[in-house]
Amino acid sequence: MTLIGCPAVLGEMADGAVQGIECQKLEARLHLSPTLLREALASAVAEADRPGSTIVLAFGMCSHAVLGLKTKHATLVVPKVDDCIAMFLGSNAAFEAESAKARGTYYVAGAYLDECDTIFSDHEALIEKRGLERADKMMRLLLEGYSRIAIIDLGRRALGPSLTKVMDFAKRFNLAVEPVQGTTRIVDALVTGEWGDDFVVAPPGHELTLADFRPEFFSGGAKR
Repeated sequence: MTLIGCPAVLGEMADGAVQGIECQKLEARLHLSPTLLREALASAVAEADRPGSTIVLAFGMCSHAVLGLKTKHATLVVPKVDDCIAMFLGSNAAFEAESAKARGTYYVAGAYLDECDTIFSDHEALIEKRGLERADKMMRLLLEGYSRIAIIDLGRRALGPSLTKVMDFAKRFNLAVEPVQGTTRIVDALVTGEWGDDFVVAPPGHELTLADFRPEFFSGGAKR
């Protein structure tokens, strides 16, 4: 089995979970461009595509970046979620239910904070480039419509200094901070092979489409 993932997901795996597994980490910054992420995924999948093998993607749809991927020889396995936040909450439905609780929520988790570009790192970059006053003004515009920061607790990483950064940022921009209970169920299943209804398991030659991830949109079950 080959596991291809982003740092936000790989960083939440249990100690030793990937031992003995061929694992490739793609740069977190690729998420800034769905096109570049799609190209990187396609390249990584093609490289790992061998007869009788299984390729597992530690990604969700990620702005549709996984759509269009297919293999010639390997089975391709992908969590049936929109992104890593839905993965950490357990499903797209769980994400939608959590989002309905408060207007404008920015979600973070331990590895996501440590490994990926966030509004916090964006603010720091703006300060360096524009100065504190202009950086704050620009960030307030970007945060218009947001009311809280939700910290997803997966029980595996202590936030430490990252939590201090979040709290300081929230106070500066008048945002509430709330803990949200997450789950490692899908993260763990990536490597245990328990690929049930939460996963797309695509045989060789099957091209991933939106219908694989959101079948309700094509079966008359979508909300109107």
